[in-house]
Amino acid sequence: MKAATSANITIEFFRDERYQKVYEFLTDHYGRYGTAPDEDVVHSAFPTMTWKPQKQALDYLIDQMRRDRKFVILTQGLSSAADFIGDENADGMQMALQEAMIQARLETSAAYDLDFTTNRHAFEERLMDRMENPGMLRGISTGFHGIDFVTGGLQPEQFLVLLGTPKSFKSATLLAMAMFVHVQAKVPLFIGFEMSNVEQEDRLASLLSGVGLTKIMNGTLTHKEFVAVQRALGRLEGMRPYIFSTDISSATTVSGVQAKIQEYQPDVVFVDGAYLMQSDTPGVEQGSPQALTSISRGLKRLAQSQKLPIVVTTQASLTRSRGGLQLNSGMYTQAWGQDCDVLLGVERTDREDKSKSSSVVEDKGEAMVRFKVIESRSGPRKEVLLEWDWPHGSVREIDPVLVTAMLDPKNRNRHAHEDDVDGDWQGD
Repeated sequence: MKAATSANITIEFFRDERYQKVYEFLTDHYGRYGTAPDEDVVHSAFPTMTWKPQKQALDYLIDQMRRDRKFVILTQGLSSAADFIGDENADGMQMALQEAMIQARLETSAAYDLDFTTNRHAFEERLMDRMENPGMLRGISTGFHGIDFVTGGLQPEQFLVLLGTPKSFKSATLLAMAMFVHVQAKVPLFIGFEMSNVEQEDRLASLLSGVGLTKIMNGTLTHKEFVAVQRALGRLEGMRPYIFSTDISSATTVSGVQAKIQEYQPDVVFVDGAYLMQSDTPGVEQGSPQALTSISRGLKRLAQSQKLPIVVTTQASLTRSRGGLQLNSGMYTQAWGQDCDVLLGVERTDREDKSKSSSVVEDKGEAMVRFKVIESRSGPRKEVLLEWDWPHGSVREIDPVLVTAMLDPKNRNRHAHEDDVDGDWQGD
């Protein structure tokens, strides 16, 4: 009912008088009590009507009703214009057609219009609030303060894309963001196309408990570590849901994701491996640039229509990422960078150190990762360092400016001299 009334669906959208009466009953109940009636109440009011479950997403039905209503209005307009044919009244025909088009636009438009001249006081209050709290969150925290400071957090209607080359901790970073969202008493919906639910559960349990991921995966936990996992899981009792989904039969398309949103009503949607989704557009070869462009545009529209943030990961091209991730680093299509509100990136810094073997570092489950805002429609760029330590189930954010200062020999020597310590800095 909330979605229907927000979309300005009225009884005129229903051609059948029986359905008009049902919808009038629903809207009246919703207006009186602030909630939709349950099935028993509706059955009592309309005992002769039969009901069947609807598999299509609610927004799809609303869009279909808008198209039907527009068709009716324009057909009536053409009929009215035809009445002027006999009199050869061109002005009358034009007026009838114009009125029909205006009516169709007013009744079926999904646009949100705002008169800024009358909204200035609300804007001033919002601006003063920002001045009193610079860098404040306007949305839900990502869990990484440096990123939050320039983005304002995950905000409704935003489409965020996280780029990274293979094995650059894209999935892990996305999972950490979802975990931090859940800690804030929000509901994350985590749809994965690269890992199974079991793999994601293992990773989440490691981050929540601080117990090594490998130990959780192969069962080599000590009794103390097992108790630590139990305690971490016990803290989830009474919290809001944390939904993992790898339902490849229904959530591989944008409309499938929309159905999941309708089912679970999340606060933030995370899609790991959006480039593996399938396009809803008929006749398009799956996996092609056209299909991926359709998916990117569809997810952007979905974030806007559902009024919640959608964060996805996708692969970056190794060739186009030489010298660092940039706007056109997305693989297969440039739509990811073009459509998103915030383009994020993760890069392994240990690969820049030729003295290290990246395979050894990866086997240890330890890595230093650059996490940055590559581009943003409404904010500056920013970079932080993430210190991943899967043997201890932890990720830690480090300001790169502080790291540079720590690694400066002058600062190291001065710190050692002044504080009479051995100069072994620990970044915080």
